[in-house]
Amino acid sequence: MSVPSRSSLRAQLLWLNVIIVSCSIALSLAGTLYLTLRSERRALDNSLLNSASILSRVPLVAEVLDGSSSREELAAFLNDTTSHVSDIDLILVADTENRIYYAPDSVFLGTHYTGTAQNAVLAGASPYTSNETGPMGSDHSAYAAVRDDSGALLGFVVVGVYVRSMAVLTFQTILRFAGIGLLSAALGSLLANQLSRRIKASLMGYEPDAFARRFHQREDILDALEEGVLAIDREETIIFLNTAAAQMLSLDEEGVVGKSLHTVYPRSTLDRVLRTGKPEYNVSMSSLKDVRVLSDRLPLYEDGRLTGAVGIFRNRTEVTRLADDLTGVRHMVDAMRAYTHEFMNKLHVILGLLQIGEPEKAQQYIMDTKRTQQEAVSRIMHQIGEPSVAALLVGKTSRAGELGIRLTLDRESFLPEGSPWLPPDAYVTILGNLIENAIEGLNQSPRDSKEITVSIRESEASLLLCVEDTGPGIPAEIQSHLFERGRSTKGRGRGTGLSLVQEVVSAYHGEIRVESESGIGTSFFITFRRDDPAAPEEESDCIKS
Repeated sequence: MSVPSRSSLRAQLLWLNVIIVSCSIALSLAGTLYLTLRSERRALDNSLLNSASILSRVPLVAEVLDGSSSREELAAFLNDTTSHVSDIDLILVADTENRIYYAPDSVFLGTHYTGTAQNAVLAGASPYTSNETGPMGSDHSAYAAVRDDSGALLGFVVVGVYVRSMAVLTFQTILRFAGIGLLSAALGSLLANQLSRRIKASLMGYEPDAFARRFHQREDILDALEEGVLAIDREETIIFLNTAAAQMLSLDEEGVVGKSLHTVYPRSTLDRVLRTGKPEYNVSMSSLKDVRVLSDRLPLYEDGRLTGAVGIFRNRTEVTRLADDLTGVRHMVDAMRAYTHEFMNKLHVILGLLQIGEPEKAQQYIMDTKRTQQEAVSRIMHQIGEPSVAALLVGKTSRAGELGIRLTLDRESFLPEGSPWLPPDAYVTILGNLIENAIEGLNQSPRDSKEITVSIRESEASLLLCVEDTGPGIPAEIQSHLFERGRSTKGRGRGTGLSLVQEVVSAYHGEIRVESESGIGTSFFITFRRDDPAAPEEESDCIKS
């Protein structure tokens, strides 16, 4: 995935923030402008109504309408009034017959007021405003009735403004808001630039969507690891737990995040790193008795300040067991243990013969045991040149003998040191697991005759490994699943040996054939052949000694 350049990221973030800020300002200004224009329109109405009401109560206006004062006096007064009031464009005074007594333009004097907006005020209505165009072109006017001292209706007063005045007022308001908007946009752009720099720094140079994608990818990678990962913050709260760690510690992956470490895992010592600030490596987790887990603990720092700790768990249980199986260590250790146990039993027999006063029989027993052991060991050492395979067979022979089982190596068997067919570990894995299975099967069998025959036939064209026993046999329903890991009739935690045999045979392109008959015994034939089609096939049956 490509990473955007810093300049591109800055420009994109800047424009994004400018657009967001500009839209916010525009919407805010539009709403405020609407409310302001509406408020100014209401203020204009109030001003016109107040002016019309005041003028309708001026005695001079009533006197002109009832004929007690001249029009010239009224004209002089109103002209002076209009010149001092900026938000009034015209004033009209008319009688009840709509005849105009005063107008800014003398042309209209004596003419009749056209329109219908004045009808309501002549009918006795309170002062009001109307958008009806008057005779002098006013577009918004206030109407008020003129009455004498007795309350009799004499006429009406019109106070109005032209559309150009309203347009100028609206334009001025918009211009003020535009100036405020430009200033806000400039300030917002400056702040957006600063914000984009901070966002860029916090996202380590990535765009937000790219950063989120990277974050989720790394979470998936951490969940796919075989190693467990558990992280805590400075307050010992779990902030991350991957799938492997949840399985090793038997925790709920989703439910523990955000909880205290010692609440969900009381025996944890990960918080020790928070106190010391020092990393710890290959720490054995003693709280997990059945699982061999090693842990590395590392402190987490941010800007030189300790902010948490992370534990990395490695489950070595399965790896150690498989390594022992593959290298033959487990088989040889078991064999040596059986050999030692058998040796101690023989020592006890010799000691008993000496204690009962039979030194001659003790001597004969020693000679017979020595001869038997020498024959078995010398035969194996003579036919098997590979030391690890020879040691395995010697140990298994002793272990089988201790259990009353006769294990013999076919007289025709031969395996030189440095065999080109398989490495020593592969021989140990195959033969060790097959012999051990045969010993366990015969040990549980009630039969008197308990024998295991091992045959190793090597030639230039093929290699044949055969292990036969006289055990109870393998049920037919199990034979089809014989080499599946975890499938076993010996209980939970078993079923690994034959799967390892299958894996080794498949790795070296061999074939396995199993023959088993209930009450007769079982035979495993493992064959490896060259790719040369002209090479003769070896006999695939073991020849017993």
